[in-house]
Amino acid sequence: MLDQCREAGIRHLTARVDTADFTTIHVLEEYGFELVDGILSFLLSLNANGASAPAGTRIFEPRDLPQVLAIGRTAFVFDRFHADPQLSRAVADRVNESWTRNCCLGIAADVTVLAEDEERIASYVTCRADREARRGTIILVATAEWARGRGMARRASSAALHWFAGQGMESVEVGTQFRNIPAVRLYESLGFRLFHTGLTFRRIL
Repeated sequence: MLDQCREAGIRHLTARVDTADFTTIHVLEEYGFELVDGILSFLLSLNANGASAPAGTRIFEPRDLPQVLAIGRTAFVFDRFHADPQLSRAVADRVNESWTRNCCLGIAADVTVLAEDEERIASYVTCRADREARRGTIILVATAEWARGRGMARRASSAALHWFAGQGMESVEVGTQFRNIPAVRLYESLGFRLFHTGLTFRRIL
């Protein structure tokens, strides 16, 4: 696999492993992978959740892209890219901006849900729906710096849950880093419960 990645010109390779899979962890370390991140995964049953779309929320439109990308460039600090000593902060910011763009354009997500405050975009949540498994995934949650501490991420997340329910999803999954305590508190307050933990390893080729 490493040889194929080199031939394809890949320089930055990531592997996520269950925290109990010591065999795979040791193999990755043997081949030069380094631990950069830990992930907590939460699950919510929508059957037990009566969330409705709160006021001040709506679905992303193409005209929103500049505002959303501005948030994506600056909102993430706990992610695996910022935790990687081999990546500068500027590079990590650009990666998250590109990830956000791909979500908004329908490449990495099905829909992006927005929360607004005084006609400015305050927070966004990107969502993907697995209609066969009837399980949704929250991919990214980000809030503008000026809007933090005002419940905007909660508002956008509640609107995302409403969208998932409308798509026939029975459950929703979301993950966050071990050290992202504010996100953990947000998800638990919405009814999510921890169900899995994982570790993220990185190899520079």
